[in-house]
Amino acid sequence: MSGPDLLTPNMIVRGAADTYTVLNLIGRGGMGTVYRVQRASDASVWALKEMRAQGELTAEEQADNRRLFLQEAALLRSLSFPNLPVVADLFEHEGRPTLVMEYVPGKTLEDRAHEANAPLMEQQVLGYGVQLCRVLNYLHSCDPPIIYRDLKPSNIMLTPDGVLKLIDFGVARTHKKGKAKDTIAMGSAGYAPPEQYGKGQTDGRSDVYALGATLMHLLTNLPPVPLQTPQPGSISKMNPSVDAHTEAAIIKAMSLQREQRFATCAEMEQALLRCFDAPYLDPTAAAASPPLTVKPSPPTPVVHDQTHVSDEDGPPCIHCGRVNKDRARFCAGCGSPLSDPPKPRLLITSPHRNWELPIDRLPVRIGRRDPRQNHYPELDLAEHDRGIASRHHATIQRDGDFYTLTDLGSTNGTMLNSKLISPRVPQRLTQGDRIKIGEVEIEFRWS
Repeated sequence: MSGPDLLTPNMIVRGAADTYTVLNLIGRGGMGTVYRVQRASDASVWALKEMRAQGELTAEEQADNRRLFLQEAALLRSLSFPNLPVVADLFEHEGRPTLVMEYVPGKTLEDRAHEANAPLMEQQVLGYGVQLCRVLNYLHSCDPPIIYRDLKPSNIMLTPDGVLKLIDFGVARTHKKGKAKDTIAMGSAGYAPPEQYGKGQTDGRSDVYALGATLMHLLTNLPPVPLQTPQPGSISKMNPSVDAHTEAAIIKAMSLQREQRFATCAEMEQALLRCFDAPYLDPTAAAASPPLTVKPSPPTPVVHDQTHVSDEDGPPCIHCGRVNKDRARFCAGCGSPLSDPPKPRLLITSPHRNWELPIDRLPVRIGRRDPRQNHYPELDLAEHDRGIASRHHATIQRDGDFYTLTDLGSTNGTMLNSKLISPRVPQRLTQGDRIKIGEVEIEFRWS
């Protein structure tokens, strides 16, 4: 990942508007390298992206990369929306176009899905969908309209506040009215609609297709099959939390005939809002900017001294189970108001006695003790389940923003809400969920 020509920590880069000190390398892509830098004028932290293609390129390929890089910079400098990063500077450093933009902490939705290693819950994905509908509708409402053209989980950052940010505008383009097809066909297989394969000009409905494919990926934990619309029942089969209305919205968005998709992202947003179990509260509202018809001055990002998301527990949501950021007032998953942080605990009932186990450290191992192997689980069922529990039966732990129950391949299985769960597949826990192992019943509760 490193090379003799890369910027190194403590190196000073002089821009057009300010001077920047390199802190560390964040990552490298097909035609750019991104660093975390500190701005000299106010010590705030930003992301510096310089055009630095990997491998040997022809003069034509270098010219194309430069054009796309400058196109991305120009687009971002002209935009202002809560789900888009702010641009602070654009200049050339040692002959390479260089862009300084808002440093977005957190993880991509692709990383979030990988961490969960399971389909995400419907209400959480619906919240993501509404945010994406709003930012895409903003782009499509520009004059001329801007078509993102590469929406997918790896291009969407999830901040600790639950706000989504689009982070790659390398293939976005303005819609040219009256043109038969795009000059260049770009996008990602599975998320791109038919017209994006050089068969026609992309428009706002092309991003509708990609949004549907992105939501399907998050709900099933499977990447979409190129140019294939999901069949009714296929998503809910993979994820029982998805109801028929949500599935129908995704199927409509992913129609291969663009005339059959939602006409606009605003229309798709309304369809998603009707699928919520509770009123949707926008996580961007707490940091609302001036009216979007008037471009505000670029705000200064908060200084972040860590490159990772804090592990500090905040208030969990009793409706969807998400563990939110400390001091959060509303759930970033479903938008419900949050009360004082309750403490998770287990209420255990066995034929011999009842007791309570607070979850004050993780993981909570469930099974039978084995002194010979120095195995003493936090929830020891040796004297309570008539020998049904395995020594390493199940665990309760944090998985991203949720508590989960995982059967460890036990001999007799684990029941959750009267259903046998699949081994080694984490199951999310919410208020009142009941776990049964043999004759022992365990209720998951918030104090």
